Parts: sequence; C-alpha cells; structure tokens
Amino acid sequence: MRVGQRAAAGFTLLEMLVVVAVIGIILSFAVLNLGGDRRAAELSAESRRFAELLRLASEQAVLRGEEWGVQIDLDEYRFLLYRDDGWALREGDDLFHPRTLAPDTELDLELEGRDLVLENSGEIKPTLLLLSSGEVSPFTAVFATNATEYRYRVQADLFGDIHWEALEPW
Repeated sequence: MRVGQRAAAGFTLLEMLVVVAVIGIILSFAVLNLGGDRRAAELSAESRRFAELLRLASEQAVLRGEEWGVQIDLDEYRFLLYRDDGWALREGDDLFHPRTLAPDTELDLELEGRDLVLENSGEIKPTLLLLSSGEVSPFTAVFATNATEYRYRVQADLFGDIHWEALEPW
C-alpha cells in the first residue's frame, strides 16, 4: 500500500442492498411457512373448546348432582339443565353460555352409532346427555371445513371419557 492511500473499509451500497433483499426473501418464506393454515388453527381451537367444555360440564353435573344436556344445532351448541318442568337453557353462566360455530364449520355428529342430521329446530331438547352418574351419551363429532384439509374429532364413551384428536388431512 502506498503512503497516503487508505484501504477500503466496509461495504458498498450495492452490496448492502443485495444482502437486505436476500434477507427479505428468506424472511418472507419463513413467515409463510410458519403462518401455516390459520383456519385449521381456528378449527382446532373450536373443537378443543367443545371437548373441554363438555368435560367440564360433565364434571359439574356429577359434582352438583344435576342432569345436564347439550343441544347441538347446525351453527351453535348450548348447555341445558333438567328441572322439574323439563329442560331449560343454562342462564347466568359465563362459561356455559351458547356458543356459535364459525360460519363455514361443518359438524358431523354420530350418536350411539347413528349419524344425526343437525337442524335448527327452535325447541329446547338435548342432543347429548351429561348425567349426574358420570355417564355421557356416546358420540363422535368431527369438525371440518372446506377452507382447510385438516379435521378434528371429539369422542365420548358411555363412561364419560371425552377425547380430542387431530385427524390425518384428507
């Protein structure tokens, strides 16, 4: 190096722009891959909430010595309580209030080995029973939507064991 000449230190503006562009492209792919299937995550949460609420309602029925029911319609489900004059909607309860399913959620329900056709009938009657003895109506509910290939199953046996599981994509 000659006297009076300085060595070049650092990067040129072009080099910096290329590095920033490459990092941006890599981050874009990473965000897309990590973001995943948002509707599948929502459906998973919706089906897990259903399973956990049923589990908790079943425990409450046993602890309180009450007969509970769950009415499942096309687009919502609600918790019922059996009283001397028949089934009534649970009121004044923040946890067991009626829940509306996302508009594109398809719920296939099998009760005691038979497929049920869900409808919005308007009358109050239980689809599932959660008895004070700990027994639960044996059922299988599959949550699905056309927006994702993922599906989730909630199952209960007669003895009150309620299970949630993710199914293989179709």
